[in-house]
Amino acid sequence: MPPVKALVWIVAGLALAVGAALFVIAQPLAGEGPRWEGPPADAGRLEQLVRALSGLGRRDDEAGMGRAADFVRAQLQATGIDSMVQDYRFENGSYRNVIVQMGPATPQRLVIGAHDDVRGPFPGADDNASGTAGLLELARLFKAHPPPLRTELVFYAREEVKGMGSEVHARSVRPEEIRAMVVLEMIGCFGEPQKFPFPGMRRIYPAQGDYIVVVGRPQDFALVRTLKRGLASTGIGVESINAPERIRGVGNSDHRNYWQRGISAAMVTDTAWYRNPRYHTARDTPDTLDYARMARVVEGVAAAVSAIPR
Repeated sequence: MPPVKALVWIVAGLALAVGAALFVIAQPLAGEGPRWEGPPADAGRLEQLVRALSGLGRRDDEAGMGRAADFVRAQLQATGIDSMVQDYRFENGSYRNVIVQMGPATPQRLVIGAHDDVRGPFPGADDNASGTAGLLELARLFKAHPPPLRTELVFYAREEVKGMGSEVHARSVRPEEIRAMVVLEMIGCFGEPQKFPFPGMRRIYPAQGDYIVVVGRPQDFALVRTLKRGLASTGIGVESINAPERIRGVGNSDHRNYWQRGISAAMVTDTAWYRNPRYHTARDTPDTLDYARMARVVEGVAAAVSAIPR
């Protein structure tokens, strides 16, 4: 083969490989899925919940986690939703996951979770009062318009430290009974400059963090696509990444414990320290969050769950 023609084939092959990798990593052509047909998410209610949670003192000790669990159960009860607790002990303390069952009693089920604890004495508005409020609002939406598949909402204790409630819950389920798991991990920070673990990602993703991100491994491709399509149906900006767990941030939440059990799982997030300059500080306050966009995130997750076939 002449040298020029060989070079053309090499360049074409490299371009094809890059395009294929981009398709897997970022799913740029995912499109929009069906819209959520139930009641709209309430941005005002999300703000009220975040403000209440931020003032609760949700530290990773027994008392703080007890206050968080009591608050979550009281909010669910006020909405007419029954809940149960999964008690466990870690070191010298007693902790609780709060669990809600929604939808029909299908053989398989989905798990959607959020941790309700906070690092140290900080308010933790974005991390993770935002995800906890989003999960409470999702429960209200599903009560009015149940999902087609049995769906378990789990409010986890102790994500910020050892003795994770999600690890306890993941060990308590049979992997073959879980269709997929989704975690809401910081969903309220928008409009800040977006940082990336690798400089090359600036060529793929927008530099201004005004979008929500769906994160999974390459083997979670289908789940990430479903979530991305559901979120896109609300009009919110949404990006996704399917990348190995070893990349910092990809596995940094409760979904990691389900991966370790062989369960497909993904994280819906504003990317934490890659965007939010107030992460794990006293400045992570309710005034810094975008509740209108948070409401779209909740509706997008509801839309995605409703699109998953029985």
